[in-house]
Amino acid sequence: MNRPLIFEEYDYSKASTQFPLIEPSSSEKEVEDTAWQYTIDLMTDDYDILIESFVGEHLDNIWMMRKYHNDVLQALADQDYERIGKLVETAMGAFNQNVIEYIEEHQTQMEMRNV
Repeated sequence: MNRPLIFEEYDYSKASTQFPLIEPSSSEKEVEDTAWQYTIDLMTDDYDILIESFVGEHLDNIWMMRKYHNDVLQALADQDYERIGKLVETAMGAFNQNVIEYIEEHQTQMEMRNV
């Protein structure tokens, strides 16, 4: 499967096709909702993305990923399943943040082009 659009260099044409409902005036909530829908669709279609996100691969850097792994292991040892859920939520949110940033770049490009 091809890597998701958000891992490529920004492309106006592809972004316009992928996010047709996004406009320069789209609210933060609309951007977030669109990003989550795209994230969920990607994870449904591409289990590698789901696994990468689950293990923290999209966190900012290797040290954050290692901390995430250690925190998950400690939470498992403590049988603190609520904490594990919050940690996974953070890891999934890191991937979603990449999507939000891509959509925000698209909004900026649309504004610059006066779309």
